[in-house]
Amino acid sequence: MLFLAQLRGLIASSPLMSNNKRVLNITRGFTLKHKQACRAVEQCSAEWVEFGVSIRDLTLAESIAKRNIQAKERDPLPYAEIPGLIYQTDKQALQNEIALSQQANQYFQQVTA
Repeated sequence: MLFLAQLRGLIASSPLMSNNKRVLNITRGFTLKHKQACRAVEQCSAEWVEFGVSIRDLTLAESIAKRNIQAKERDPLPYAEIPGLIYQTDKQALQNEIALSQQANQYFQQVTA
């Protein structure tokens, strides 16, 4: 029983860890919440100096370069945007689409009149 009482006393006297661990922004010299730091890193406006401890702001050039890398990793180009591939429309198909849309407009005007 004495052991449990001592253990409870130790637990009560130890400081509780916060879920919102503070992270130091070295560039600006202030602290922010861990989630805010993670968001800044995801948005390519900062990078970790030491994960979970400190971040630094990125310069404009670094931020642009990091965003370009992130975009290439997340959003690969669709097949229609392959470099060197030129899309040319079929003029006859385009004329058919225009004619069909004109007929649809005329029909709509007749029905609503």
